[in-house]
Amino acid sequence: MIRINKALYNEMLAHAVETYPHECCGVILGKGSVEKEVVKVRAATNINEDRAADRYSIDPKELYDIDKEARGEGLDILGFYHSHPDHPSKPSATDREWGQACYSYIIISVMGGEVDSVRSWCFEGFDDPFSEEELVVG
Repeated sequence: MIRINKALYNEMLAHAVETYPHECCGVILGKGSVEKEVVKVRAATNINEDRAADRYSIDPKELYDIDKEARGEGLDILGFYHSHPDHPSKPSATDREWGQACYSYIIISVMGGEVDSVRSWCFEGFDDPFSEEELVVG
């Protein structure tokens, strides 16, 4: 389960709508491993210029800086969020290929410039498929 307050949730959704028709991406920061509590979200720049409509990449330096800031505040990277412009909020084969075990992946489906659905996914082992994770907003 991953819990996020409404203000941070809305921040992610606004980022997804703002970057449409390209994918947005960001980092989810907080505490916990089984029951995760989101304390902060950090929008990141999608540096994938060739396929920004269906791929994202976070600059390693930017990710390093976000991680360093989080650790300074006693927070961990719990996972990542990104949008799927004009596609469902389900992980793609690329999401699974590049995903890391135990992180949460919140996917925001944006259809025609409007948020359609939001779901969270994770997997435990190297060969495991994604499974949906309960996303509690409130």
